Amino acid sequence: MAVADYGAALQGHPLRVLQRDDGCSDPEKAAAVAHDIVSDLSVAGVIGPVCTTGAQAADSVYEEARLVHISPTVTRVELSAQREHFFFRTAWRDDMQSRTQATYSRQTVNASTAAIIDDGEPYGKSLADAFVAEFEAMGGHILTHERAERANEDLASLAGRLASGNADVIVFEGLNPEAALLLKELRTASYKGVFVAPDAALSVRDFVLNAGDAAEGAIVTAGPVPDDSFVARFHDRTQHVPSTAFVLQTYDAVTLLLRAVDAVGSAQQDGSLLIDRDTLAEAIRSRVYSGLTGTIRFDSNGDRSGDSPTELGLKLYRVVSGQFQSLP
Repeated sequence: MAVADYGAALQGHPLRVLQRDDGCSDPEKAAAVAHDIVSDLSVAGVIGPVCTTGAQAADSVYEEARLVHISPTVTRVELSAQREHFFFRTAWRDDMQSRTQATYSRQTVNASTAAIIDDGEPYGKSLADAFVAEFEAMGGHILTHERAERANEDLASLAGRLASGNADVIVFEGLNPEAALLLKELRTASYKGVFVAPDAALSVRDFVLNAGDAAEGAIVTAGPVPDDSFVARFHDRTQHVPSTAFVLQTYDAVTLLLRAVDAVGSAQQDGSLLIDRDTLAEAIRSRVYSGLTGTIRFDSNGDRSGDSPTELGLKLYRVVSGQFQSLP
């Protein structure tokens, strides 16, 4: 869809989209697909990988080939810590999501105390540890850091302990259904404070409907969601609505890659278009893009940079009357 919107050709050359299944979290398959892709010298850039495990296995292959790869979905901090030159992501970093949560808690809620719960999985643990660090750095006090293991449906005792502590905010870092179940138990235990959850909770079906009336007022941090016009155009092309929360990040990744290729592509005497890979990477790193997920600029590690949630690719939502309402 992004390619079609950009145009069928770039400097007179037809655009070709190659689709490969790298197994997402299958490291061997991800590496094998990466080797296959880099062997095709006509490939200007890669949108992906889409899963952390796959990215950990494939990124070095793309890097060695000096091939730009832009992930619209991976949020794990460590992926950019290797300071690769050809890695970029239009998704946010996990610690930036935690910073957004901590900033909202301290500056908007004016919370001085917080209780943090994670689900024991890498995603939840990473977010929780980063929230603790950010909240304390802003002068807040963590009353307790607890764990709600996945598939544990009996969260009443944990909720009771948390409610009795009466923290200004309770932050759950993890997936559904635990986010919804914990919130429901907290309200049953008469907790009146603010409940905060991460992007994995941004689901009316899995979070709001599961939590019921308890979901009202809950705060969720996540990326921007497609508006009705985008969803309609997407449906017209694919006959279904977007099935991933990262559809806008993917659209932006494709568009900024095409803009950079257009900017650095050099017409040769034989009619071919030369795209120098080092020049392309530098062009992506040095430009500022206005995308569907906000203003995009990259730091030296290929991460989104900026001070506001929008620049980092994030937004805050509040559940109002059973729907997620974007906060300014």
